[in-house]
Order: sequence, then structure tokens, then C-alpha cells
Amino acid sequence: MPHLSFEYSTGLGQQADLRSLAEVMRAALVATGQCPVGGIRVRGFEADIDAIGDGAGGYHFLDMILRLGQGRDEATREAIADTLYGAVEDALRPQMGNTPFILSLEVQDIETRFSRKSWSTIHAAIRERTQDDNEETRSRAASGTPPRP
Repeated sequence: MPHLSFEYSTGLGQQADLRSLAEVMRAALVATGQCPVGGIRVRGFEADIDAIGDGAGGYHFLDMILRLGQGRDEATREAIADTLYGAVEDALRPQMGNTPFILSLEVQDIETRFSRKSWSTIHAAIRERTQDDNEETRSRAASGTPPRP
């Protein structure tokens, strides 16, 4: 149950491609091997109002909060944090240039006893799509048809 929210300074989206960044974040969580694909949620929010640093202006931030279901040990949580932070930094650094900027990440545990999620059909939809894709791949291979691009 990895839920990643990121808040960013007003106007950051004019300098950085935040839609692509959300995909970078999702892919980084998948790449850890520790985040169930069907549970991943990435969402971003622009700050309607911000006052940064000394107030001189021209500063930007992106603050990530990753909430994980309980049960992962400290080393695993740290590895997830390092993978995510590194991927986001690698994606943003070239876009930010010399703009004064801060990137931050906090990892939090979701306390299982207070978490409710009995209505979820995403995992089943992903399994079904994956099975359909695998069946099509096997069928194309058996018939000698090249895979779809």
C-alpha cells in the first residue's frame, strides 16, 4: 500500500514536467520490488500559497510523503526511500538548473488497525490485464506473429 503524495511550490510546473515526474515516481516504487503494483498511488498538489526561505521569491520546493503499510523493516523502508529520492532527484536536477530548490521526502507507516480498504478492484484488473497480455504473447509466439509494438 504505497501512497505517495507530493506537494510543490506555486509555478514549479512551469519549469518541471510534473506529469512525467509522477510516472518516474511510480516506476521507482515498482523498481524496488517492495511495493505491490496494484497498491501504488502517486498524486501531486500545487501549493495555492507559499512563502519560502527569506521571501525574496524565485525559490521552489517539492515535498514528498510516502505512506507504506506496516511490516517492512527499517532497511527495506530506507532502500525504498533511497530509490525514490534518487530517481526524483535525477529527473528534476536537469530541469531545475540554477533555480534555488529543495527536494524532501518523509516515509510514514500506515497503522494497519486504523486502515480500511475493503473495496478495491484494481488488483484484480491488473491481474486480468496481465493474464490477457501473457496469453496474447504466447498466442503470437505460437503462431509466429511478431509482438505488438
